[in-house]
Amino acid sequence: MSSSRQEKIYSLITKRYNSLDRTLNFVDGEDDMDFLYIGYSSRRARMSCGHTVTPMSLTDWCQQQLNEGATKFACGQTKCDAVWSYEEVCKMALLTPEEQKSFDDQLFANAAKHKLYVKSCPGCKSRVIREDPSDLCVICPKCTANHKKPYKFCWQCSRKWKGPVPSSDRCGNDNCCNEQVQTLKNCPDIKFDHHSLKKVKGCPSIRACPTCGKLLEHSTKNCKFIVCNRCKDKLCFVCLKLYPNCSNYFDMCVSGVTPRQTTIPVWAESK
Repeated sequence: MSSSRQEKIYSLITKRYNSLDRTLNFVDGEDDMDFLYIGYSSRRARMSCGHTVTPMSLTDWCQQQLNEGATKFACGQTKCDAVWSYEEVCKMALLTPEEQKSFDDQLFANAAKHKLYVKSCPGCKSRVIREDPSDLCVICPKCTANHKKPYKFCWQCSRKWKGPVPSSDRCGNDNCCNEQVQTLKNCPDIKFDHHSLKKVKGCPSIRACPTCGKLLEHSTKNCKFIVCNRCKDKLCFVCLKLYPNCSNYFDMCVSGVTPRQTTIPVWAESK
């Protein structure tokens, strides 16, 4: 096999930095992510945390993290708690389109296992993880890399972000609203069947679980307590207190009827 043919095949499996790339901070020394001492043939460059990598060592290290179920990319050096952005990993690992797709798929699968929020970016259709459930403004790493500036979109209405950040209820686009909040606002009042609860007035027929935010409906039968089928908490449908903070199955709640909810609680286990 000719040397040019060998070089072509080798280039398919070994990525090297362009020594003329002035956006990289090249340094001499060890490859801090080469934990198996493979000795990748590329110049070393510094990550944002200060540790050095080669495209191959960074790819391998991030791939290992994905295989272990990670949804973020962390520096592998002891006593370094840096978490790299996906944009930085794509650039510094010289990820190919095929590798980016593989990383995207694995991030999506891992996020689903961890109950994180995943949605397609309205700009490039790649999948984006919403890391902060209390903020509707999300940055797409792929669009940010392509446009050389942060690309923000609204998680709620899937349009390019407008308005101040952070925001938990809406962005500045017209008609941006939370459909679940609208449901809580507009649903009719409940009429309990049990004679002891017929005196309950002004209680909405749909509630958001105070623990995880799932919308719940009462059958109107039996007592006023229900069990959320997502987080499994037992709560009073009238005052929204968890059992046993409210323990009167058929009596009126001491604190009365909790008004209609105007926000959706964020489940702590989703963070």
